[in-house]
Amino acid sequence: MKSNLWNSKATAILILANIVIFAALNASPDLADIFLLNPDLIAERPWSLLTAFFSHELFIHILLNMLLLFIFGTRLENEANEGLLLGVYVLCGLVGSLSSVAYAAVIGFQGGPIAGASASAFGVAAAFAALKPDTVILKSKAVHWVAALFVVNALLTVQNPQVSVGGPAHAAGIVLGLAFGYALRRRQGTMGPKGQRS
Repeated sequence: MKSNLWNSKATAILILANIVIFAALNASPDLADIFLLNPDLIAERPWSLLTAFFSHELFIHILLNMLLLFIFGTRLENEANEGLLLGVYVLCGLVGSLSSVAYAAVIGFQGGPIAGASASAFGVAAAFAALKPDTVILKSKAVHWVAALFVVNALLTVQNPQVSVGGPAHAAGIVLGLAFGYALRRRQGTMGPKGQRS
């Protein structure tokens, strides 16, 4: 199965939303105070737990996350449905945001606001890998790609905890995504694709 945005409306909407917010943040930097997640101000800006995983400041960051979402999101949406993809994206992102806030408090994070859809994108990739682990993507199995993401993320986090404050968020996204994928895989053991009985 190939990635196809034309048949994956939810994935396309998520990618478009990220691009629009990225453009807005770069056009009006003051919007960062509204959209980005600042662990020290979470009580004043609770909505940033949600907006943070639609926000990016660097082009390379949004490029990599949207590429990951395109590759795995389209496949997950086609194997399951739009609702499940959106659920995985939002819940993995939310758990990622909460993990970042908790981790920042533990290490005494002194950096700036946190942004990025990595926890969501990693979660989507993990969900598909759990559902279809042997699917070959770019000459490697889906499960191997997710394992590589987890290992690299762990190494970067251990190497420099202050710089890689998003590390626990990424890991949380992967773990929750795997749980979603395994649950769907078990469900499809008695049901056909997209909820049809087999």
